[in-house]
Amino acid sequence: MFWPLDDVESTNMSTAEKESEPTDSSGEVILDLGPPWKPIVWSDLLDTVRTMLPSKAWNSLSPDLYASFWGLTLYDLYVPRHLYESEIAKQHSALKALEELSDNSNSAITKRKKDKERIQESLDRLTSELQKHEENVASVHRRLARKKDKWLSSCLDTLKINMEFLQRCIFPRCTFSMPDAVYCAMFVHTLHSLGTPFFNTVNPIDVLICKTLQPMICCCTEYEAGRLGKVSV
Repeated sequence: MFWPLDDVESTNMSTAEKESEPTDSSGEVILDLGPPWKPIVWSDLLDTVRTMLPSKAWNSLSPDLYASFWGLTLYDLYVPRHLYESEIAKQHSALKALEELSDNSNSAITKRKKDKERIQESLDRLTSELQKHEENVASVHRRLARKKDKWLSSCLDTLKINMEFLQRCIFPRCTFSMPDAVYCAMFVHTLHSLGTPFFNTVNPIDVLICKTLQPMICCCTEYEAGRLGKVSV
C-alpha cells in the first residue's frame, strides 16, 4: 500500500492560502493500492479499521493512530544515512582506484571504461535513493505532526491509552522481525519527539521492561526474544 504522503506543494503555499482551506482534510486523502485494486479514501479505511478491534478498545486508542502504526514501515521513519554515505564513499574509492591504473592497453582502457560506467551508475542510483528516502521520511513526519493532536485527544479512557497501544500495536508487531522491532522503537520515539498529547513515553517503557518483558520472554522463541530485546534497548 502506498502511504498517503504529505503534499509537497502544500508546504509551499502562502499562509493566507493555508488559512483559507479546511483545517482537517484527512478524510479526503486517497490511498493508491496499485493495480489491480482501486484507490480508497482514508476515511473509508478508518471505518474498516473500527471493525477490527472490540468497540471498547477505541475508548483508549484511535483508528487513525492504529492505521498509521500498521500502515508504516521502518523505511518511512528512519534514514540510515551513514550506510548510504559509507557505500557512496566505497564507490568513489573504487572509481579513484580505476583512474590510477597505469595499464593503457586497448583492452585495459575498454575494461576501465565499462567499470567506470558501472560504478557511476551505482553512485547515481545510491544518491537518488538517498534523496528519495529522505523526502519520504520528511513527508511522513509532516503528516504525522499534522495528525498527532487528534490521535488520542478524543479517547474516553485516557488512563489506559499506553497499555492499549502496547497491546494492540507494539506487542503484536515487535516480534515479527528485527526491522519491525526497530520500527516499534522508532515509532514510540516519534510519538515522543512530536509531543503527542496524552501519550506518556515513560509509562510504555516501564510496562515493557519492568512488568511485561519477563513473562513475554518465557513465551517467545529464541528469535522472538532477540527482537523483543531490541525494542527494550
